[in-house]
Amino acid sequence: MNEPMPEGEEAAPPGTRTMAGVRWALVGLMALAAAGAWGYHVATRTSSAAVQGQKFICPMHPQILTDQKGECPICGMDLVPAGTSATPAAGNAMAPPPPNAAGLPEFTCPMDPEVVTTDPKLRCPKCKMKLVPRVAAAAAAGVPGLVPVELSADRIQLMGMRTSVATQEKFGASVRAVGFVTPTEDGLVSINIRYSGWVDSLQVVQTGQLVQKGDVLATLYSPEILNAQTVFLNTIKWSDKRPQGGNAPAVTTDYEREPRLRLELIGVAPQDIDAIIASGQPLKTMPVRAPSRGYVARKSVLKGYFVQAGTEMFQLADLSTVWVLLDVQESDLARVRVGQKATFSSSSTPGKRYSGRVSFIYPALNTGSRTLQARVELQNPRLELRPGMFGDVALETSADDAVVIPAEALVDTGEHRYVFVDRGSGRFEPRAVKTGSSGEGKVVILEGLAAGEKVVTKANFLLDSESRLRAAVEGHGR
Repeated sequence: MNEPMPEGEEAAPPGTRTMAGVRWALVGLMALAAAGAWGYHVATRTSSAAVQGQKFICPMHPQILTDQKGECPICGMDLVPAGTSATPAAGNAMAPPPPNAAGLPEFTCPMDPEVVTTDPKLRCPKCKMKLVPRVAAAAAAGVPGLVPVELSADRIQLMGMRTSVATQEKFGASVRAVGFVTPTEDGLVSINIRYSGWVDSLQVVQTGQLVQKGDVLATLYSPEILNAQTVFLNTIKWSDKRPQGGNAPAVTTDYEREPRLRLELIGVAPQDIDAIIASGQPLKTMPVRAPSRGYVARKSVLKGYFVQAGTEMFQLADLSTVWVLLDVQESDLARVRVGQKATFSSSSTPGKRYSGRVSFIYPALNTGSRTLQARVELQNPRLELRPGMFGDVALETSADDAVVIPAEALVDTGEHRYVFVDRGSGRFEPRAVKTGSSGEGKVVILEGLAAGEKVVTKANFLLDSESRLRAAVEGHGR
C-alpha cells in the first residue's frame, strides 16, 4: 500500500556544507598563487630592465668582459660589475666595443688579436677561445703592440716589482766576448820535395809530434840528387882552392857557386852541403828537415813510398804565434778597432792572462747571430795555447759620459728594445730605446730615456704580458 510523501524542502546529506567550504578555500588559494606568480613575473622583468647593459669583468684580466656573473676562464677569479673599484686600470676595457664601418660592434680573440668579427657567438678559428669586445683606445706611442698600464699598489706589491733610476755616469766597460784559439795562416808550413825519390826512413812516425827547426823528418834516396852531389864534388876537386884539412867548411870559388846553388835550390839544407864537402863523398840518402819549429799536423808518406817532385810529405803548424777568433755583438761594433789592446784568459791555463792586439776585423756580418768576427794575435812562446781552446776575451775601451740603466731593465725581443718607465701613481709606460754598449750588468741608453727617470728592473716581463693583453683587447695588436 503506497503512503503519500511529505511535502516541503528535502534536507541536505550530512557533510555537504563542509565540502562546499573546502572547495571555496581551494579556489581562494589558487587565486592567491596566481596573483603571486604574476607579481614575481612583473618584478623580475623590472629588475632585468634595470640591470640591462650591466657588464661583468675580471679584476686581473680586463679583457674578460661578459653580460653575466661567473668566473674568469683564465685565473678563476669571480667576475665583478664593470666600473667598480674592484677593477683597477680597467677603464678602457669597460668601454663598449667600437662600431665598424657598418655600425656593428667588433669582437676579437685575446690570444690572436688579428681575428676580428662582428659575431660574438663565434670562436677563434686558431685557438678556439671565446671572443671578447674590442675596445677603442689610443695606442702607446713608440712600442708597437704595447699600451701603458695602471696598477694598484696591492698588485705592484704582489708582483714583487722593483725600479731603478737611470743615471748619468762615466761608462767604459770593456767589450767582452768568447774566443777560441786557432793557428795563424802563415804558421802552417807545407813540406814538399823538389826532386823525385824513395822514402828510405821516417823519423816522424805520428802526427801531433813536436819538432824543432832543422830536425830530420825523413830521408830519401834519389838518383837525381845523387847526380847533383857528384857534380858538386867534382867541381871542388877541379878547383885549386879546395880547403885543406878536416872538417873546415868550404871556401867556394865562382866555379863552385853554381853547383852549390843548384843543391840549395832543389832543397838541400846548408848543413848537409857542408857535410858533403867535409866528407868528400855524396850522401846516399838525403835528409828532409823541418824548416821551423811546430807540430806535425799532417803526415802524407810511409816508408818505401815513391814521391814525385812537388809531393807534400808533411805539414807543420807553428804555434809560436796564434790567433784568437771572437764574435763581436752588433751593438759593440763601434767600439772595436784594429790595434786595440786585448786580453785572453782560459780555464785551461788558470791564473794566466795573455795580452795581444786586434789584428783584423772581418768585413761580413753573420746574418744569423748578428755578430762580426774579429781576430786577436797572441804570442805563444811556451806553446801553452793550443788550437781549439776556448776562453774570455776583453777589449779595452775608453770611458765616456752616458745614460746607464741596469741590464735587467731592458726588454729585448730581437725586433724591439724597450723599457717600462714608472710615471708614478701606479702608471707604467712602455718606452722604445736605442742602446749602446753593455757590460758589468749595465746598458748604455743612447736615445729614448733621460737621466733621473725610473725604470722597472724586476717583474718587467709580467708587466709586458699585462700590457700586451690590454693592447690586444684594445685593438693595438692588429
